[in-house]
Formats: sequence, structure tokens, C-alpha cells
Amino acid sequence: MALLMIGSVEPAFGQGRAEAPAAGCGAHATSFAVEQGSPVTLRMGCAGDSGTLRSLAKSDDDLIMALDFHVPAEARRGLEQTMTSWVDSIRADKSAGLTLSASLNKRFRQHSVGISPPEAGGADFDGRVYPIEDSLVFVVDTKDIGTTASAWQKFIASGVALGVTVVSGAVCLLAFNVGAPAAAPVCGAVSGAMGSLVGELLNAHFDNRSLGDADVWAEALAVAIWGGVGGAMGGKLLEWAASGSTSVIANAQRSLRALAAKVWGMGNVLKFMSDKLEGMGPMLYASLQRISRGVGQSGAPLKVMVVGDSMSQGYEGDWTWRYRLWEWFKKEHIQVDFVGPYQGTRPQDSPKPPLVPRLQGEAPQPDQSAPITSGAYAAGVAPDFDTDHFAVWGRQAAQDKTLIAEQVAKYQPDLLLVGLGFNDMGWFVSGPEGTLDSMRTLVDQARAVKPDLDFALANVPQRTYIGGRDDLPVNTTKYNSMLANAIPSWSSVKSRVALVDWARNYSCDRDSCPVAYDGLHPNAIGEYQIAQAFVRTLHNSYGLGSELIDIPTKFPERPALAPSTLWIDSGPSGITLNWKPVFGARGYTVRHRIKGSGTWSETPVKAARFDTTWTLDGWEWEYQVRTDNGEDGKSGWSETLTEVAHPKTAAAPKGIVTRATATGVDVSWDAPAGPYTDTIDRYEIITWDRDTPGAFINSTAVRGKSAHIDGLKPGHRYLVAVVTWNAAGGGMPGGARPVTVGAGTPPAPTGLKVTSTDATTVQLSWNGSAQAAGYRVWVRNVNDGSASKADEFVVNETNRGIAFLFPGVWNYEFCVTAVNGAAESGKSNCVIAPRPPANARTSAPAAPADAADAADAAAAKKREPLSALIRAPRTPAGSAAG
Repeated sequence: MALLMIGSVEPAFGQGRAEAPAAGCGAHATSFAVEQGSPVTLRMGCAGDSGTLRSLAKSDDDLIMALDFHVPAEARRGLEQTMTSWVDSIRADKSAGLTLSASLNKRFRQHSVGISPPEAGGADFDGRVYPIEDSLVFVVDTKDIGTTASAWQKFIASGVALGVTVVSGAVCLLAFNVGAPAAAPVCGAVSGAMGSLVGELLNAHFDNRSLGDADVWAEALAVAIWGGVGGAMGGKLLEWAASGSTSVIANAQRSLRALAAKVWGMGNVLKFMSDKLEGMGPMLYASLQRISRGVGQSGAPLKVMVVGDSMSQGYEGDWTWRYRLWEWFKKEHIQVDFVGPYQGTRPQDSPKPPLVPRLQGEAPQPDQSAPITSGAYAAGVAPDFDTDHFAVWGRQAAQDKTLIAEQVAKYQPDLLLVGLGFNDMGWFVSGPEGTLDSMRTLVDQARAVKPDLDFALANVPQRTYIGGRDDLPVNTTKYNSMLANAIPSWSSVKSRVALVDWARNYSCDRDSCPVAYDGLHPNAIGEYQIAQAFVRTLHNSYGLGSELIDIPTKFPERPALAPSTLWIDSGPSGITLNWKPVFGARGYTVRHRIKGSGTWSETPVKAARFDTTWTLDGWEWEYQVRTDNGEDGKSGWSETLTEVAHPKTAAAPKGIVTRATATGVDVSWDAPAGPYTDTIDRYEIITWDRDTPGAFINSTAVRGKSAHIDGLKPGHRYLVAVVTWNAAGGGMPGGARPVTVGAGTPPAPTGLKVTSTDATTVQLSWNGSAQAAGYRVWVRNVNDGSASKADEFVVNETNRGIAFLFPGVWNYEFCVTAVNGAAESGKSNCVIAPRPPANARTSAPAAPADAADAADAAAAKKREPLSALIRAPRTPAGSAAG
């Protein structure tokens, strides 16, 4: 109400952006007689009326403003020091191409109190500055004199703010011995904040916005001053505030009262500001004490809650960036108390048998009641590390926005360090807009419980490219830009919000990520970089600490020991390989093969167990294991273990038929016959998208003998298989014809060509189509009148080699058809193989060593269509990886 009353009696100029009552250098002229009785007075008008100052101008119509300082003799050294600092800064900026107003605003923004920071652009002015004894004189050429109210407001407000700045700096320096190390940084921060407070209050007044109350000013001043000084000089700042703040405030009050009498149109607001500063010294001291301690009572540490996902929780054996941040707090002698409901990293997954596939329509198992947070830290972590946090593997901002209020209410943090958002966009929970909305809601919900809570919100780092996810780097960049633009409007004097530029400080992008072990999650270097990003914000925005984190050149290597204790069993479901977990192993690689086959298949696993269920009775398997820490290194291979499979699983279904639909596939089959079919419980339908790099195998189950699988990508090719599950588990999959979703019967292949590589081997190639999911090759002996035949071996590419064509390739005709599930094209052009060149050598097939090897070879032939499925990754138990 008081502000409204002030506005009601102010002239048009004082109320807002009205037109000035006059133009030119004399529009707001004062007397050029030097007055005494106040720490700073102002003279302003045309150069022709300025007496001895006329020599500084080019024309009688140039504008001159003189700020005259009247300080005690003991403060003159400080006055000279403060004036010199400003003059040197302005002249350096002008040499760099800045205008006078841009230079002043630059300095004021550095010490902004957050009430109404000066903005780039708008009304601008230029000129020159001269130090003349105890005065600062500004000269503005006639052509640069503003004619609008806003131009004059900006010019005079800058002068008033600068006058208070210089006086405050000179008086502040009286509290220190000459040459004291703390004098310059403390008084620079104090004077800059005092001047910025005055300037920003005037800007708020011009924009007809509330100026707030004195307690808000005190808090804003304290934040700006502390931010300018930092933790290293915090003690000296508090000493000054206890004894010297009252003097600085009093001189600012006297200056404002004197200027109120001189500056046309601003008298009421300047007097109002002077009155409100009464008693500000003790309030400022109290606010600085609160900031220095982090809470409102003596001796209590700063309570910090880390809110994040896997990159903040860490994995078993990690140091974590939380630890590196804690080390920095200790080094800076800042008392800190990390708070939150969890203490550990994420441990290795527990070994479990293969999961029984869920039936279509069956509700998923409920999530675990509590996050898994029992993992240990790296062996070198200090025993007194404060491990409390609120960071969970896979967590999203969309989840934490509904959980944060409870945690803030329980633990009462002073500062929230938030690193969320990757999982929201990475796992299609929301786009940039939705993720930003979740982050804003998180801030609002936390503030509702603790209105004075401060925030350091991190943007989202990039990661190396994931095939098929061209959207992710684009959305990440967009979200980061939106967050940076939004944060200033979220921040308030009472509850500040600052940006942590995680993305810029973290050496990770689409093409490379040397600071991560898997393209995203931090290794030892990355942990330092993340901590450094947060420290930079804590220092620059909250005045904590005197130095940033130094990233060392050498880092502790992560141990990568090969598993040494392994055991293997043959059971009803197949073969199970177990081993003793290696501490800190981020994962393992198991390589396995049918004994004697010569080729290893490698499968990554997270837990210390591997199951072979896709096997037939009598097959003998070999296994080796190694620790796999990603880019942090791999161990050597373990010893080889061998076991013969004797599964009691049922055979695969017979007569599997697939038919592509617009957005999925229809699958039907006949029940298998033979051993162990009396306990069949369900059938698992497996689909795998061949056209999405890195796609996982997906599956569902039914108890009948048909299923419709929906939600597949139109135009993509899918491999399909069906597995019978009985009391012992899932058996060998039965391969079905692949499908192209959304396509009908494909056209016949064209351009079939045959090349004879030797007397019994040919290489076929042809032109395919986008509708085809695969191809079948038809073979006919041209000498015996037999019909052309094709088996159910479907190739996915447009070429195939065929061997063992006795008595010679020239006796055979070849044709190709395209298939899309049960839909099949007519035959292509048919070709007969030519005789090979005379110098071609026949590759005789190697004879099997014994009947068992022959059986293995035959079985491998039957499995060939499913080899891609065997190598494809299974859908992880927890879909969120971040």
C-alpha cells in the first residue's frame, strides 16, 4: 500500500514509462554548485552550465553528470580505490566495444540481488567517465542524449546506484587494516550488492512492481554479498557484518536522502528506500549468519539432499560423484550433512532362474516395495563418508515430483541437488516439455513443504548414440535450453534456483564418451566432472567454497578380476552355470558353445548366473566367464566348464503359422507331441525387431494355441518363434516364418543370378523388396524330372550359398520366392548353375569325427534360422537403465 501511495503522488516520470517533460541536456538539470553534508551528491545538466567541467565536453549541449563524494579523511584511501576500480573497468569495457550503460549493467549484474536485474537491450546510453579529485564525472554527447522517460530513468538510476556503490565501498574499507587480504573481496561484494539493490529497486519502481519489504532486501543483499565473497572469506565477511554493516547502511541512507532532494521525479521512492534501510545492519548480519551455516540455528551444518537416478546413486564399487562432492566440502571446511532415506549404491543383481513369461492380459508383478540401495562403495572411500541420499537407479522426474514433498518434510534439507530427466526422455515417459513440467512440479512440491529451500537443478547430459533413437540427443538439447530459460523465473529471493550445467561439464556426446563406462554412466573421471559441475554452481550462485574441484590426472583403476569359483549343474530346465560374484563387477560376459563346434557365442549378463534352456538332450556345452566393466576394462576368461544337457522340457510346437497384420502379427500352432508334454502350462511367443538396432527380444504367453501380438512397428521385419513351457521350464523355440508388419503378399524376387564357386557349391543373389520378411530357395535336379523343392529355411538377406550339390552344380536349377509369414510370392526367374572354371577346386565336406559330432552338426543346421534370436538381447528385468 505504501508503494501505491508513493506512486500516486509521483510525477509522471517517477510512476513508470511516461514521456519526459522536456528533452536535451537540461531536461533534469540541477545546480552545478557543489554541496556538502551527504556522503554523495549529484550535479547534472548541460555542459555549458557546468563551469570548470565544461572542458570535458565537446559541446555546450552535451550532458554532464557529476557524482561528488564527501567522506571522512580516513576513508579517502578507500574512496580512491573504489573509484579507480570502476573507472578502469568502464574504460576496459569501452575499449572492448561496450557502451557506457552496457558496462555499468555488466558490473551490476555481477552483483545482482535478484529483485529486478538489469537486462540487456532496452534504453541505452553512451558516454565517457573521468575521475576528478573526489568526483566521478560522466559526459554524454548531444547526439546520445535520450529523449524518452525510460532513457532518463536508466541514466539517472545508474548514477544513483553507482554513487551508493562507491560510498559503500569506501566506508566498508574503513573496517579493515590497509592491505588486508579480505578487504578487497569483502568490500567489493558489499559495495556491488548495495549499489545493485538500489538500482534494482528503482527498476522495479519504474515497472510499477512491488519493492518488497526490508526483510526481503536483507536476504537478497546477504545472498548477493555471500555469492560475491565465497566460503573462503566467509569468516571475514561475518566479522565485517557484525561491526561494519551498520555504518555502510547509514551512509547509504544519507546518500539516498540527499539524492532524493536533487533528482527530479525520484524523490519519493529514494526517500522510501532510505527509510526502509533503517535497522538493516542487524538484519543483514542475521541473514549472512544463516547462509553461512545453512540453517537458522547456530552450529548446525548445511543440510544437502541429492535427488537423482543411477548416475547419482552409483553402482557397487563406484566412488560416486557424491563422494567427490563430500570431499570438496571437507576440503573447504564447510560443515555439511547429506540427508535422505538411502545410503548405498545399487548392488549387483541377485542370481535368479529364468522368469516364466507373463500371460497376455496378466497384470505385471508389483514393483519392489523399496529401491535396491544396499551396494557398497569403492574400497578407498573414507569410512566417515556421509552416504545419505535420495537417488535411485531408473528414477524419473515424473516419479520424484510426487515423492519429494515427503522426503523434504522428513529430512528438512537446506539445499536440493537434483539430477533427473534422462530417464523421462530416454524411456519415452515424456518429451522435453513434459520433463520440464515435472521438474517445475518437483520444485513447487518441495517448496510447499519448506518455503526457504534452495535448489541446484542439473540439466541432462548427452550420451553416445543409441541406434534408432535420433530423437534423444535432439530432445536432450531442447530440454536443456528450456530449463536454462525457465530457471530464472522459478527463482526467488527466499527460495533460490540455480542451474547446474552438467551437460557442458561432462565430456560425453553422440560420438564418444570417455568419461563413462557404457556411453552414459560415469567412470572415475566422470564422477569428478559431475561433482565439479555442481561445485561450480554452489560457488558461483551460493557463495560456497573458495575453489572448484581439481580433476586429477591419474585415477584409481577399477579392479577387473576373473571369476575364480564356478560350478555347473544339469537340471530339468537345461544347464545352469553359477559363479561367485566379483566385487565391483558391472557385469559379466559368458561365452558358450556346443563342444567341438568351434564357434563361441557371447552373452552379457548382470548376475552371477547363466542358464542354457534352448538345448536338446545329449548336447554337451562348454562355458567360460569373464568380468566385464565396459570401457573400464575386462578380465581374462575363467577356466572352461563342461556339462551335458538332459532337459525335461517339452518340444517346440508344430506347424507354426504367422500372418502379418497392420500393426502386429497373428500366430497359430499345433501342440507338440512326445516326452514331457503332459505338463505343458503355456506357450511363449517371441518377437524381435530386426530393423531396430539394439532392439530387445520381447515375449508374451498364452495357454491356447494362437495369439495376436499388437503394437509392432509397421514396415519393420520381425523374427517370430514359439516356446513350449512345462513344469520344467521353457524348451527349444520353434522357428516361424518372419513377418513384415503392415505388408501383404510380397512381389516375386527379380534378377536371380547364380555363381558356381566350385563343382558342388553355388552362390545365389537376387533383388528383393521392402514387403518381404525373408526368402526361400527352391532347388530342382534337372536330370531326373523331379519337382522344385524348398525347405522352411528362410534367409533374411538377398543372397544364399548352397553346398554339397552332388554330382555337380550344373545338374541343378534354382528359383527364389519371397515370404511375409504365410503369404508367399510366386517364383523368381529360375537359373541353372554353370560349370565352374577349370581351375576351381572342389571343397570336400569334412567328415564328422563320430556319430555325436554328426548329430551336433545336424542340430546346428536346424537351429540356424534361430541363431539371430539366440544372439539377440533379452528385455531387461527393469526397463529403466539410468
